[in-house]
Amino acid sequence: MKGREAYPNEELRRRIMDFIMAAGQTLLENGAEVFRVEQTMEIMARSFHLREFHVYVLTNGIFASAGTAEISEVRNVPVRTTHLGRVAAVNALSREIAETNMSLGEAEYRLAAAQRIPFPKDWVQLVSGMGGAFCFALIFGGDLKSGLAAAAAGVAANAYLLFCGRHGVGGGFRTISTAALITLCCILGCSLLGTEASHAIIGTLMILTPGIAFTMGIRDFVQGDYLSGTIRMIDALLIAASIAIGAGLVLSLYAFLKGVAVV
Repeated sequence: MKGREAYPNEELRRRIMDFIMAAGQTLLENGAEVFRVEQTMEIMARSFHLREFHVYVLTNGIFASAGTAEISEVRNVPVRTTHLGRVAAVNALSREIAETNMSLGEAEYRLAAAQRIPFPKDWVQLVSGMGGAFCFALIFGGDLKSGLAAAAAGVAANAYLLFCGRHGVGGGFRTISTAALITLCCILGCSLLGTEASHAIIGTLMILTPGIAFTMGIRDFVQGDYLSGTIRMIDALLIAASIAIGAGLVLSLYAFLKGVAVV
């Protein structure tokens, strides 16, 4: 297909539909807002002359139809992560499709390339966790010793998260266990350095906080996508509760064994 057909046949319409659904799924599972997914899919459908296209997107699913419902498709998106590089690549692709005469074959190739954009290397994630935990500990009033303990805990937490990702450990257990590991590392590190553990714990736990989910939920509410906004807000609350459970378990156990509260 060298160009675009103004009236694509049935086989070509289904191919266009599959491409648009794949693009929407890529956006949704990598952290894009619901309204952005819908807008991008509509732009692509209009550019490839897929008429009577209608799409409804939730936080974990896409429903679309075209040609007075002669073509319809549903995609479940159970796994959501954050990779804004892939989101930016698909958005750039949609703009090029709208502004140029890009063929469907080239668009499919570009989408496949966007889907293969890798996550940052392991050492980058470890350094990011270390730097983030160190800075947050200082922001929350800790001294240099607290920052160093938080940095060590940040490295341990990100290493554990990478391990969980490779072995398929997910859900609330991963968050609870990571929060517990952070709290334990901060208590041990601050005990060795002779400083309070509270600032280090709070600073390191910040790398687990669901800031993106909370922000996306608010943006969905502003855009009128109340159901998707509610789902994202519930996700954020569950993550926050898991963090509290993991940290609280270790603090309670430490207080029980030592007979003192952690400050």
